[in-house]
Amino acid sequence: GEGATLNNISQIYKARGDYDSALRYLEQSLKIRQAIGDKSGECSTLFNIGHIYRANGDQQQAQLMWQKAYKIAQQIGYKAVLDALDNLAKQLGGAGLEFWEQFEHDS
Repeated sequence: GEGATLNNISQIYKARGDYDSALRYLEQSLKIRQAIGDKSGECSTLFNIGHIYRANGDQQQAQLMWQKAYKIAQQIGYKAVLDALDNLAKQLGGAGLEFWEQFEHDS
């Protein structure tokens, strides 16, 4: 639960516009989730980290985090994240989930 709690706290800081604090909480959450093998939590946290990088104007790092989230979501069949990534890819000018496959080959 600690990883989930840290992830939730990060969203409060994100809503306040304090992206540095949000990122610190997300990085702590990610470490915990990776340490315990919580793939779905790791996936959600990477997705949120991507949004923090985007808010800070670092689109390349954001897309890298989202691509990592995509790979995990695809492996574990995490439909909610796959749906969110499909929508996000379309916002970024891609055709859908194929965008993340292409991004992987380009990076």
